[in-house]
Amino acid sequence: MSSASISLVFKVDTREPELIKPARPTPHEFKPLSDIDDQEGLRIQIPFMQFYRHSPSMQGKDPVKVIREAIAKTLVFYYPFAGRLREGHNRKLMVECTGEGILFIEADADVTLEQFGDALQPPFPCFEELLFDVPGSAGVLNCPLLLIQVTRLKCGGFLFGLRLNHTMSDGYGLVQFMTAIGEMARGATAPSVPAVWERHVLNAKNPPRVTCTHREYEEVADTRGTVIPPDDMSHRSFFFGPSEISALRKLAPPQLSHCSTFEILTACLWICRTIALQPDPSAEMPLICLVNARGKFNPPLLPRGYYGNGFGLLAAVATAGELFKKPIGYALELVRKAKASMTEEYMQSTASLMVTRGRPLFTVPGTYIVSDLRRAGLEKVDFGWGDAIFGGVAKAIPELATFYMPFTSKRGEDGIVVSICLPVPSMERFFKELQGMLKGQLGSDEENSNWHRLWAQKSLYSTMSSAPISLVFKVDRREPELIKPARPTPHEFKPLSDIDDQEGLRFQIPVMQFYRHSPSMQGKDPVKVIREAIAKTLVFYYPFAGRLREGHNRKLMVECTGEGILFIEADADVTLEQFGDALQPPFPCFEELLFDVPGSAGVLNCPLLLIQVTRLKCGGFLFGLRLNHTMSDGYGLVQFMTAIGAMARGATVPYVPAVWERHVLNAKNPPRVTCTHREYEEVADTRGTVIPPDDMSHRSFFFGPSEISALRKLIPPHLSHSSTFEILTACLWICRTIALQPVPSAEMRIICLVNARGTCHPPLLPRGYYGNGFGLLVAVATAGELFKKPIGYALELVRKAKASMTEEYMQSTASLMVTRGRPLFTVPGTYIVSDLRRAGIDKVDYGWGDAIYGGVAKAVPEFASFYVPFTNKKGEDGIVVPFCLPAPAMERFFKELEGMLKGQLGSDEEKSQFKLTSSL
Repeated sequence: MSSASISLVFKVDTREPELIKPARPTPHEFKPLSDIDDQEGLRIQIPFMQFYRHSPSMQGKDPVKVIREAIAKTLVFYYPFAGRLREGHNRKLMVECTGEGILFIEADADVTLEQFGDALQPPFPCFEELLFDVPGSAGVLNCPLLLIQVTRLKCGGFLFGLRLNHTMSDGYGLVQFMTAIGEMARGATAPSVPAVWERHVLNAKNPPRVTCTHREYEEVADTRGTVIPPDDMSHRSFFFGPSEISALRKLAPPQLSHCSTFEILTACLWICRTIALQPDPSAEMPLICLVNARGKFNPPLLPRGYYGNGFGLLAAVATAGELFKKPIGYALELVRKAKASMTEEYMQSTASLMVTRGRPLFTVPGTYIVSDLRRAGLEKVDFGWGDAIFGGVAKAIPELATFYMPFTSKRGEDGIVVSICLPVPSMERFFKELQGMLKGQLGSDEENSNWHRLWAQKSLYSTMSSAPISLVFKVDRREPELIKPARPTPHEFKPLSDIDDQEGLRFQIPVMQFYRHSPSMQGKDPVKVIREAIAKTLVFYYPFAGRLREGHNRKLMVECTGEGILFIEADADVTLEQFGDALQPPFPCFEELLFDVPGSAGVLNCPLLLIQVTRLKCGGFLFGLRLNHTMSDGYGLVQFMTAIGAMARGATVPYVPAVWERHVLNAKNPPRVTCTHREYEEVADTRGTVIPPDDMSHRSFFFGPSEISALRKLIPPHLSHSSTFEILTACLWICRTIALQPVPSAEMRIICLVNARGTCHPPLLPRGYYGNGFGLLVAVATAGELFKKPIGYALELVRKAKASMTEEYMQSTASLMVTRGRPLFTVPGTYIVSDLRRAGIDKVDYGWGDAIYGGVAKAVPEFASFYVPFTNKKGEDGIVVPFCLPAPAMERFFKELEGMLKGQLGSDEEKSQFKLTSSL
C-alpha cells in the first residue's frame, strides 16, 4: 500500500536554462489577478511531474524539440505566462505581460523507465535533478511564472517536469494550458479550448461584503516561527484501490454509506494524521478541502477556458481529542458539511475577505489541506507520445497538504495515490493507524493512554526550563507606518559584502526588549520618543531606509531610496509583573508583540527593519524588532539600536560612527579559497520542505553559576581552563544529538558564530562597521562518537573550531561565496550557536534605563540557539538559551541535560535505546 523512496541513483545532464518566448509578438499590458488568485497562501511554487513511454509512432522525433516549439506557439494564446508578476497598491498582484518567456531546461538521464520500478509515484529519486531549481527563479515577483524541464531517458521515453507559480493557476487551469501545448505539439494551430483571462469574475464586489464564516482563514497563534523542518522527514505515497476503499467504507455508519470516495478517504486520513502527530487533545485540527468551482453552479460562475485559480477553501474543524475518541462518522459528517458549503456566495465572500483582511494566509497550525486532482487530467496530457504513465503533483507539502492523484497499479487496478510527508516517527504512527483502519481496527486503549500520557509529561520541567505560560492579553495596534530619515539622504546603490551576501542569511531575525516604567521619564511617551529618534538615526544609517535589490548573479545591494523602515505603535492591556517567568523566550502572544505585517518579510524589495513599540499598563514598554539578517549581525544591530537610544536621550550624532565599508569582507580578485570549509559542505538533504512539525516545543534554559559549575566538573583536568562558552556548547551539542536520535554514523555539525571584531590584529573591521562580521567555525563528529566518547572529546572539537578564526579564514569564506555561488551552510545534522552575551542588546537605553530582557525572541527550531545574558529572580547573572525541538526530542534533551547537571552521563539503558532507535 505504501511506496517509499527507492535507492535508484542516476546521472542527469542538464543544458543551460533558456527562456522560451511566444512565437509571435503579444500585447504588452498589465493584467490584475483575481482576489481569489491574490492570497498569501498561493504565493508558492508547485512542482508537477509526468512520465512518458517511448512511442514507435514518434520514432525519430525529439520530445525536447517538439515540446519547446509547442510551448512557444501556445504562449501566443497564454501570453500572460510569459510575463512577470508585479505588486501594485496594497501589494495587489498583476501580471506585466512582457513577453520575456518561461524558463526551459533540456536534459538527458542515463536511466530507463523500467529502472524506476515502484518509483513512478512520489517521492521520485533524484527529483532535484529532474526539475532543477534554477537559482533566483523561484520568487513570486519578477521571476518566470513557469519552469519546464524535459528529460530524455535511455529507453526513448521522457519526463516532463513543471513548476508553477500558484498565484497564476490551479491544477485545472494548468492542465488546460498543458493540454494546449500537447495539441500544438500534435499539429494544431490554436487550442481547442480558448484561453480566457476574465479574472474580474472572482473579484470582490464593491463595496466588499464578507457574508460567510471563514474558519479556514482564522488567525491562530503559531509558535513554530521558522522555515526549517526536521532532518528526519519521511515522504511516502499510499495507493488506495478498490479493496482499500471498500475496507474504509465498512467503517462508515449506515446513514453515511452513500458518501463519496473523497469524503470517506479524507475523513480517515484526517484521523490517522492527527493521531500520528500527537497534538494536545484540546488542539484544534482544521481540515481544508480545496473544492473546484468549475461546473459547480448553474449558470456557471466561471467561463469555459478560465485558467486562473477557481477553487474555494472549505474548512472542517475538530479538536484532536474529538477526532481520536469519536467514531469515524463524526469526522465524515464534518467533511461532508464542509464540502456542501461551497456556493457562489461563499466564493464572493472569500474574495471580499481577501480585500478587507489584506489577503491573509489560511490557518496553518494543526491544518491539513487536501486537494483532489483525480479529474484534473494531468495524466491525460498528450504531447504526441500518448497519455502519461503518471501525471500529478511531484510531492506533498510536508505535514500540511496532500494531493489525490489517479494511478493504475502494477496489477492493473485503477485507484488513488496519496502523497504524504511527515516526520519519521509520525509516519510510523500514521502507517500503523491506517493499517489498523484497513483491517477494521480503530485505535487501542493502550495507544490512547500513551498519547495522553505523553502530553501529561510535558509539564514535568524543573525551574531551569521556561515554558510558554498561559498569559493571554489584548494588543491594540495602529496601522503600520514608514519612518523615513529626518533629513534627505543620498540615493545610491551600496553592495553588500560577500560575507553578508550568503544564502544562509537571507532571512529575518526577531529581537525583543522589555523596559520598566521610569519615574524620571514621567509624562514621556516611549512611542513618540523612539519614533523621532529612529528618524534622526536613519540620517546616519540611511541604507536601513532603503531596499535590497539583486544584481548580476543575484548579487545583493541596497538601493538607498529613503523609503524608510516599518514602524508599529501598539498598546497591551498587561503589566510587566503579569509576564512573571515569561520574560525570556518563548514570549506569550509574541505574534501580537511583533506583528508580521503582510508582505513585509521578504528579503528583496521590502523594508529592512520592522520595529514595534508596545506600551504596557504599568508604564513600561516592549521594543520588538525584526532584522533582515543580510544587513547586519547582532553586534551591528546593537550599534544601530544604541544610536537610536543616544538620539532618544538628546544626542545629535551617534557616539560611534556608522561605517559601511563592506568591501573589507569581499573576496580578493581573483578569489582564493585557502581553508577547509566543512560548514558549507554539500550533504544530501531529504527534507525538501519549509514547514516544520506542528508539535514543536519551545523552551528556554537558564544556566547560572551553579549550573555552569556542575558542567565544569564533567571536564577533564587538562581542559579545565576552557571558557564557559566552550563547555556549555559542547554539553548542549551532546544533549541535542542524543535527543534527536540520529543514526550513530550520521555526521553532526556544530557551527559557532565567531565575531571577527577585535579577533584579528590589526583589526580586520573598522570601528563603527555594522555589517555581518562573523565567521562560521565548524566542528564535525558522528552521533555515535558524541554519545560514546567523554565530554572532553566534544569540548576539544569546539575549542579547535573557535581557534581557527583568522583573517585568512574570513577572506577564504568570502572567496567561497563567490566561487560557489553563495551556498547555504550545511543543514542536515547541524546545530548553530551564536553567543550574544557581549552584544549589549540588554544595555540599549532609550531613556528608560537598561532592558530587563534584551535578546533574540526565539530559537530557530531544531537548528540554532542563542546565548543571551539574563538575571533570574534570585539575582543570579547567567545565560538564557532558547531551544526549539519536536516535543518528544525536547523531553529527551531535558532528561539528558538534567543528568549532566547531576553528574550522570547517560545510562547503559539509554545507550541501548539510542542504538535501537537509530537502527529502525
